[in-house]
Amino acid sequence: MILLFERPEEGSSRAIIVHSNCGATSEDKSEFKELVNSAGLLTVLELRNNRKSPEPRYFLGTGKVDEIKSCLEKINADLVVIEDPISASQERNLERLLKRKIIDRKGLILDIFAKRARTHEGKLQVELARLKHESTRLVGGWTHLDRQRRGYGNGAISGSGLGGVGETQLEADQRIIGSRIRRLSRQLEKIISQRRQNRRFRAKSGIKLIALVGYTNAGKSTLFNMLCEQSVFTRDQLFATLDTTIRRINLPFVGDSLLVDTVGFINSLPPELVVAFKATLEELNNADLLLHVVDANSWGKKQKIEDVNLILHDLNALDIPQLMVYNKRDLENKPYKIERNRVGIVQKVWASSLNSSDRENLLHLIGETLSDELVVQKFRFLPCQGKERSDLHSFSSVLKEVFLEDGSCELVVRGEAKLLSTFADKSLGVSKFL
Repeated sequence: MILLFERPEEGSSRAIIVHSNCGATSEDKSEFKELVNSAGLLTVLELRNNRKSPEPRYFLGTGKVDEIKSCLEKINADLVVIEDPISASQERNLERLLKRKIIDRKGLILDIFAKRARTHEGKLQVELARLKHESTRLVGGWTHLDRQRRGYGNGAISGSGLGGVGETQLEADQRIIGSRIRRLSRQLEKIISQRRQNRRFRAKSGIKLIALVGYTNAGKSTLFNMLCEQSVFTRDQLFATLDTTIRRINLPFVGDSLLVDTVGFINSLPPELVVAFKATLEELNNADLLLHVVDANSWGKKQKIEDVNLILHDLNALDIPQLMVYNKRDLENKPYKIERNRVGIVQKVWASSLNSSDRENLLHLIGETLSDELVVQKFRFLPCQGKERSDLHSFSSVLKEVFLEDGSCELVVRGEAKLLSTFADKSLGVSKFL
């Protein structure tokens, strides 16, 4: 894994945060601070950028730059993290003036991804994203290239890294990074090709694919572990999971299926990462169902759902059926709850990744959603048919139950067509909705 800039050791770097002035809420600030912490940085001071428009040379106004310069000396900070995106020239100008490393939001997220990637594929994807991002910041930042200089070709100046007479250092740097990007792209293309072949095999077998999606730190991996009764890496931090994991599960009504855990999304996810993680995110396009996991107790749930759906739209995956799973209900002692639409299809469920009974309920709901054999029907039973009514409760999902004036009971239920057919002869009437 190539780190294009040398980063301080995790847990030892002291950072000054400069928050955005563009409509940022307290929740946005909290999330950005959590991003900084997830990168292994210690926040020692938080400042606010009060400018309504960026200063062309430094992004920040001269007064704010002077304030930061004074604070750097007083509190012995190692770097400055800016919430807004800044240009390569603004980054270089600030670094020269403040004599500290400058990181913006995009660079921070890329750093976090670099630290979280564990598999070979994940590391390749992150490295490709980092290289594409840093290719716009070649001048003044690529000190590592000076240490790695070697001759290239017959016309190379010995030990300089230059390709021939007349080639500038910038041109040499561009050639080196371009070569690395092409090499990584070829490696990832092979992985993409293999994944597509695997998907074609799955499609022929008819096996269902369920993909977990959601905002970062919503509890996807914990839910994945609970549903599969297996273990993947989890931690209460942003982007704890980057590497795609696929496990086989057995679902009611459906049988053997595949469950895939994916990278968490976030507001303003760098496009370089979306492109680099193409091999991983393509799994979403082939899913039969998306489990959209939401932290039921988090602030800004509605906005986070919109952020996730925006990325799904960009990935052409927004038309895939979704089951909204409001996770972590246990943190506020919320009850297990299901919401269905007017024809009985499950839309939302409130559950806990730590509750074993919720596991069975969720598996049943997922299987029910994917099953082609479920129908919605209305039955009517006499007062003396309590056993039949009770059995129908046991073998189906009751959507509506009404007691009439004559003592009879009407039930609208959703269940397996073959199973519901056994109640047809016992009912005073049967209406088929689906």
